[in-house]
Amino acid sequence: MPEPRFKKVHIYQCPCGYRYDPEKGDISAGWPAGTPFEELPEQLTCPRCQRAKIHFREKRFSVAA
Repeated sequence: MPEPRFKKVHIYQCPCGYRYDPEKGDISAGWPAGTPFEELPEQLTCPRCQRAKIHFREKRFSVAA
């Protein structure tokens, strides 16, 4: 039986629950797919609750590929 393959996922979550996934981006907020969180402007605010970028926390986990 083949070994299961896993993909590492890094998302950035605001306390309000909004999640930014760099692989997907957020077109409605003007952030194209592939844009690393670190390259988003420092004055960035959450598109849902307007909290500042410093309030986002990185979440790392693995999912089946």
